[in-house]
Amino acid sequence: MTTRPAPASFRDLALAHAVQAIEAGGALDDANEMTLAHGRHTSDQDRLLERARLLAQRLGLVDEWSRLRTGLWVAGGLLVGLAFVLAGGLLTRALGSGQTVNAAFAFVAMLGVPVAALLVWVVWAIASAGSASTAGPWSLGKLTLGLAARLPGLHGPHSMSLLCGVHAVLREHRLGLWVFGALSHLLWALAFLLVLLALLLLFAFQSWSLTWETTILRPAFFEGFLQATGWLPSRLGFPVPDAVTVNAPPSTQGAHAMAWWLLASALIYGLVPRVVALVVCVLVWQRRSARLSLDLSDPYFHQLVTRFQGMDPPQVVDAEQAPPRVAGPQKFRPRSPGEATDIVLIGYELPPEMVWPPEELVQHADDAHAVAGSMPERLQLLTALASAPAVDALFVCAAAASPDRGAERFLRQLCTHTHRCALLPLGSGPGGALNEADKPGRWSEWLKASELSAVHFCANAAEAARWLANTPATTAQDTP
Repeated sequence: MTTRPAPASFRDLALAHAVQAIEAGGALDDANEMTLAHGRHTSDQDRLLERARLLAQRLGLVDEWSRLRTGLWVAGGLLVGLAFVLAGGLLTRALGSGQTVNAAFAFVAMLGVPVAALLVWVVWAIASAGSASTAGPWSLGKLTLGLAARLPGLHGPHSMSLLCGVHAVLREHRLGLWVFGALSHLLWALAFLLVLLALLLLFAFQSWSLTWETTILRPAFFEGFLQATGWLPSRLGFPVPDAVTVNAPPSTQGAHAMAWWLLASALIYGLVPRVVALVVCVLVWQRRSARLSLDLSDPYFHQLVTRFQGMDPPQVVDAEQAPPRVAGPQKFRPRSPGEATDIVLIGYELPPEMVWPPEELVQHADDAHAVAGSMPERLQLLTALASAPAVDALFVCAAAASPDRGAERFLRQLCTHTHRCALLPLGSGPGGALNEADKPGRWSEWLKASELSAVHFCANAAEAARWLANTPATTAQDTP
């Protein structure tokens, strides 16, 4: 049974993905951060997030996050003004027409764009209910976030990387539709509050004449329009003009009823739906934010997990004990078609008297490393292999040594960064010859018991030389 990682904060996840975006251009020097994160936490996710926080502090991403939050307020204020202009087309029309307003035109100018945008969002939300992607359509929320990261004075060197990190979290957890929607609904709701306040002030302290002027439309059109739009306001107790008022000459009583109809329409068809949609988005966010976590299957994070595991201290087991079993066979790094391969010899905890590298194998190898088993040495080698394009590795050990968990862990980590891997137990005699005290067969049995049978076992140096000389373009082992 797989244990779900503990919930992580949105900020920490965004910082982790921002660091990932920065490292796409080249790995960072993170030896100190890796050591601190490894020592402070035990779970893979906590270590990854701690490493990201430490690197983010060093790179200035934490300050970038604060600037992004400030930018959201500034950009939100600018877009509220824009939404006010869009939703308040009535006010522009009224001020430029000598206090005479066409009521139908004012209704459409005030509610046309906001209602159409809301309907698009609702349709998208329904259509995306069963979809794996809910990025959402273009919206004021997405525009606000993008503008906040680009505002002069609030734009830092890694603002775009942080913006990529935020989008990655939203995309990975299917939150884009709801987060951007919440921002959009909040901006539109604030804009409609401004419209309502402006209309109340205008209607309270000035005399406005709301007419139903037209050149080509018949009076019956306005009667039907008023009946359809005024049905809900009338049910909620707002005064709504009747058909007689539409066809009658302008009067104080008619203007009073039409003013309340326009105010009620702004409230019921403009503000209330946005508030309801905002509440829905917030509820979805609260529910899903409790399950935010890193995707440890992502190759970037999986590689970091492997590095952290390589820093764990080895635990020795007796030769007679059955080695610990790890679920699933070992898998190798996939090989690209036509990819050239380097061959690396790796000597693991070899005794000082043993000649390294063996003369029989040097001619077949491009590089050779001797690892004493210490954590920094293994980590350095694994990091180098992870950045290498293509590698076949020969794992050379002392036949007289006993297989332990440290060797198994290191071999598994080695396999994840190589296309092929073989194991050669060298004897303690001259030139790696086997003595009576050596028991190379137990290494072969250990590979099978540890589900490392994908690692080729070489009984002697000659067999290892043949294995090194045979470098296939693609093997069954290469396919994960």
